[in-house]
Amino acid sequence: MMTETRTHGESIWRPRGHAWGGLALATLLLVSAAGCGKGSAATQGPTEASRAAFPKVPVTPTEKAIAQASREGKYSFVLFYRPGERASEAMKTTFDRAKGDLEAKAVFLPVDAAAPAEAGLVEKYGAKQAPLPLTLVIAPNGATVRAFTKPVDEQALAGAFVSPKVAEVTKALQDRKLVALCLQGPSTKHNSESRRAAEQFVADQKLGGQAVLIAADPIREADLIKRCGMTAPPTEATIVLLAPPGSMVAAVAGATTKEALLQKLQSASSGCSSGSCGPSGCK
Repeated sequence: MMTETRTHGESIWRPRGHAWGGLALATLLLVSAAGCGKGSAATQGPTEASRAAFPKVPVTPTEKAIAQASREGKYSFVLFYRPGERASEAMKTTFDRAKGDLEAKAVFLPVDAAAPAEAGLVEKYGAKQAPLPLTLVIAPNGATVRAFTKPVDEQALAGAFVSPKVAEVTKALQDRKLVALCLQGPSTKHNSESRRAAEQFVADQKLGGQAVLIAADPIREADLIKRCGMTAPPTEATIVLLAPPGSMVAAVAGATTKEALLQKLQSASSGCSSGSCGPSGCK
């Protein structure tokens, strides 16, 4: 038996200081719901051109520090600020205080938004056009998991960490991947049927290798299931299909098939006025 808990067209992401969404700040700030239609490059996340312009090899001093933190399994808190501005200076003070309590699992990296040496980093994260101070929280896997667009306190920074599974899903979406999130564990039913369908779905040639499967035990992932619009862990294995920058395509509970999942994706595509929805979002 197959039951659908939610369907396409709903956004699982809200710009409240955290996001599934892409690296571009404009995506973090402006995409409050999954839209059909092409939209601006900013709301579509990083373009191929921007990826080429910013290679994975660290270039700026802060990029190098982020890469080192990643190797150490640490988060990077990056503060873009303007020297002398009251709000920026207040946030720098908060950074200094938080560093003492959190330095075992995070590095704190203030960045003068006008510094020539950091121009590449500022452009990469859209900080040049952003209201400052801007604080980005980057997980060890490179996912931007929080974005604070105004001064916050130490408690907010301490609460900015996410589970490895949330970071994994976020990174996949920021890499413009279609995600088949398998929520199942010892307490859920129809695990084998659901997992088989998800594996066949992501391997289907129609998706061009742009879909990934991520499995998580919903009992252990309260934040993850909340982001998927669920108020409690499912009792049946559930596949949540997510498209970048953070739109829920469908959530299918129970035994299902690859064909059923592809149909859900096709149904989402038919809801777009000018094209199709897939790994690259709505076109």
